[in-house]
Amino acid sequence: MNKLEKLMKLSNEAVDLIKEFREEAEILGTNPLRSISIKNGGEVIEVDDDFDGIKEYPINKISSIFELEMRGVGPCTAGFYEAVSLAEADLEYDFKRYSKEEFKEYVGNLKYAEYRCEAIYERLEEIEKEVEELKVEI
Repeated sequence: MNKLEKLMKLSNEAVDLIKEFREEAEILGTNPLRSISIKNGGEVIEVDDDFDGIKEYPINKISSIFELEMRGVGPCTAGFYEAVSLAEADLEYDFKRYSKEEFKEYVGNLKYAEYRCEAIYERLEEIEKEVEELKVEI
């Protein structure tokens, strides 16, 4: 597999992971993702969402799309984990309004989203490293 094919494979994987992240995190609110595309032969991923509008991310910095949500900055907490904590704090209320099956499904999906979104973020960081290694191979 040549460099361009490897880069496109990593870019396609990143696109799929970003879509999956937004779908899983939707349990915390709405899915802001409008569209996502690959540009410049896999070197750039363009994302159109309700948060930032249209924004381009270089594939070698693709985890930055979720950096503030997952890690926060300075004294600001990470929005994703804050939203998870708030949802968990409301579980007693949710227990009373959902049926047994609905509640079990909701709690399971909430915890799954927390762990899966973290794994997606970590994989996006790994993709960045793999892209950097491709540049060294040239």
